[in-house]
Amino acid sequence: DLKFTFVVGEGNLAFDVVEFELEEALCEPFRLSLKLASDKNAIDFKQVLDQPGTFTLWQDGRPARYVHGIVSHFTQGSSGFRRTRYELLLEPQLARLELCCNWRIFQEKSVPEILQALLKEHRVLDYEQRIYHEHLPREYCVQAGDSDHYLHDRLAFEEGLVYYFRFDEHRHTLVCSDRLYVQERIAGGPVLFSAQPEGDNPQPVLHSFRYSENVRTARQTQRDYSFKRPTYDQEHHLAGEALEHQDSSYERYDYPGRYKRSGAGRPFSESRLRGHRRDARVASVSGDDPRLIPGHAFALEGHPRADFNAWWRPVRVVHRGTQYAG
Repeated sequence: DLKFTFVVGEGNLAFDVVEFELEEALCEPFRLSLKLASDKNAIDFKQVLDQPGTFTLWQDGRPARYVHGIVSHFTQGSSGFRRTRYELLLEPQLARLELCCNWRIFQEKSVPEILQALLKEHRVLDYEQRIYHEHLPREYCVQAGDSDHYLHDRLAFEEGLVYYFRFDEHRHTLVCSDRLYVQERIAGGPVLFSAQPEGDNPQPVLHSFRYSENVRTARQTQRDYSFKRPTYDQEHHLAGEALEHQDSSYERYDYPGRYKRSGAGRPFSESRLRGHRRDARVASVSGDDPRLIPGHAFALEGHPRADFNAWWRPVRVVHRGTQYAG
């Protein structure tokens, strides 16, 4: 038994949820589109727009999932005999960085330090960095009229940083890390697979599972030059993982590698190779388990092919739901 609720602010303004669509992806701001109803036909837009809100998905009377964010868009629609329809878009604070741009130079700061300063400017205080590798300071880093969000993502991707969101009832936390594979796992045990038709299962399951492999770049070589050490070519070679089903000779050579110190060269090469091979092995699934969140790993159970019953990590999820609002 599922139920959806949505409140704005500290809970003093509640709406009935008619329909929702939640789009989430690793390293992207989420978007929660809501169609709502209320017995109030003259809601003050100041009470809603640019205010925090919480969407709750209830399962058997218990909260199974929270989505907290900031209201970016609010529309009042038609009014009936008793109720008025509204539409609303909920996004993270991170999305506000797209509204600002700048011209400036950061000097002698590492990328984690630049990102932290950038988010602090925008009052993104629920921010958590999980850094396991050394990120060397950059002599200078230029923002040449780009949006703050573009700068954030460009620097994060260059250094192999990924980000995702963690939710509770009162906040959403932006989590940024240089190691994806040691991050969250979903609560509540394994995710079940069942090939039975939708609606025939007593508990949430995945009822469709499509697995694909793609031939991608197998090796990455990068080289750069520094006048401080002109005889050292700063060259790094890396080979990808899980190459058993393809030729391992497909190589990309990049010059310049966009690093000036050898200590930064290998992490740069690793992140670039991971980017080229990000969809070398990928599964597309559908089902009704609301626990799936980008960046949060889950164990699959019940698939007839044994090697598919393994750990998976969602990178993109779309949740949709409707309910009757009388």
